[in-house]
Amino acid sequence: MQDELTIGYSAQAESLTGTVPGADGLRQQAMKAFAETGFPTARAEDWRYSDLRALRAGVYGLAEAPTATTEIPAAIGDTAARFVFINGRYAEDLSDMGDLWQAASIRPIANHFTANPARLDELVRGHDGVSLLNTALMRDGIVLTVPAGVEIDDPVEIIHVMTDAAGKAAHLRHVIELGEAAKLSVVERFIGDNSAYWHNITLQARIAEGAGLTHARLQEEGESALHTAKAYVNVDASGHYHCTNLSLGGKVARFEAHVRLLGEEANATIDGVALAATGQSHDTFTHISHVVPFATSDQIFRTIADAPGKTSFAGKVTVEKDAQKTAADQSFKALVFDRTGEANAKPELEIFADDVKCSHGATVGELDAKAIFYLTSRGIDPVTARQMLVEAFTADALTRVTTDAVRDLMTARINDWMTTRADRAVPEAVTAQGAE
Repeated sequence: MQDELTIGYSAQAESLTGTVPGADGLRQQAMKAFAETGFPTARAEDWRYSDLRALRAGVYGLAEAPTATTEIPAAIGDTAARFVFINGRYAEDLSDMGDLWQAASIRPIANHFTANPARLDELVRGHDGVSLLNTALMRDGIVLTVPAGVEIDDPVEIIHVMTDAAGKAAHLRHVIELGEAAKLSVVERFIGDNSAYWHNITLQARIAEGAGLTHARLQEEGESALHTAKAYVNVDASGHYHCTNLSLGGKVARFEAHVRLLGEEANATIDGVALAATGQSHDTFTHISHVVPFATSDQIFRTIADAPGKTSFAGKVTVEKDAQKTAADQSFKALVFDRTGEANAKPELEIFADDVKCSHGATVGELDAKAIFYLTSRGIDPVTARQMLVEAFTADALTRVTTDAVRDLMTARINDWMTTRADRAVPEAVTAQGAE
C-alpha cells in the first residue's frame, strides 16, 4: 500500500510542477522523504492517539474547483480583510482585502519565491508524512507581511471551505511575517460538507522583536472529514504568540502547534477547547521550545468527550540548558459524559536548565454532581445547570481571545453543541438527590 501511496502522490506532485515557481525542487525533496517515511502510525509516540487509517487506506486526489456557487459565513464582527479558499484554491470573488493592502504586503504563495528564491529555504518542510505531503502538494495560500511598527486593529479572516470533494484533499500553506513591534490578529475558519475529504493546512509565522500575533482557529469541518493542521511559529525577544483553537467538526481532527521562543522575554500562550462525540477523534499536540533565558509560556486546554468520542492532548515543553529563568505552565482538564467516551492526556516537561519554574497538571472526570444539585435546588433545571457548568468549564481556555466577537462566537458554538446533549446523561445521583 505504501508503494501505491507514493506512486499516487508522486503523480500529483508532478502535476503541480510550475504552480509555485521555484518550489519544484522542494516538492521533489518532500516526496522523496515521504516515500521513505510514509504516514505516521500509533507506534510513533507523538501520534499514539491519532487514527490515520483513512490516509493509509488510499490516495486522496487533488480537490478541484467547485462548479456551483459556494456560500460562506458572515464575517465575525469587523475585519481588516477576508481571504476565502474553496477546495484549496483562492476565491478572489468571495474575498475582500478591505484596506489591509495599504498597511501590509499581501501576495499568493505562488508568487512568494519568484523575486526571492533564497526564501524557499525558510519554508518548513516537516518530518512526518502529513507535513511532507503539505510541502509536496501545496498549490495555494497567502503570504502576509506586516511592516515594523504597524498595528492592524481588526482581525484578518482566512476562511477554508471544502465542498463536493469526496475522496479529495486540499493542501494549503500560509506564511505570516511580522516586523518589529507589529501587531496582527488572524482568525482561521474551517467549514465543509459531509463528504469524506481531507483538509491539510500549514501556517508558519515569524514574529520579530516586540511584535505580537493572535491566532484564533474555529474548526467546523463536515462530519466525515479528516482535518490535519499545523502551526510553526518563531518568536523573537519580547514578542508574543497567542493561539486559541476550538475543535468541533470532522471525523478525525488533529491540530499541532510548534513554537520556538528565541529571544528574552518572548511569550507563547496556546489554549484550546475540543468537543468530541459520535465517533469523533480530536487530537492536539503542542511543543514549545524555550531556547533563551527569561521567556514564558502558558497552556490551557479543556476537552469534553461524549458517546463515543475521543479527545487527546499531548503537550511538550522543552527548556534548553541556556534557558534559565524560564516560566512554563500547562493545564489540561477533561470531562467525560459517557462510559464510551475517552479522554487522553500526555503532558511532558523536558528541562535541561536548573533555574526554572515549570508545572503541568491533568485531570479527567465527570460533571460535578454536587454542583448540578446546588443549581437545581435553586430553581435551575438540570439541562440549564449542565450548560452553565460546561460554559464555565471551557471559559478558562477562551479568556485570552482578545476580540469579543470571536470569543462570543466560540462560546455560542460550545453552547450549541451542549444544547443537543444536555437533556440526557444527567447523573443518576443528581436525580436521586433532587427527589429527596
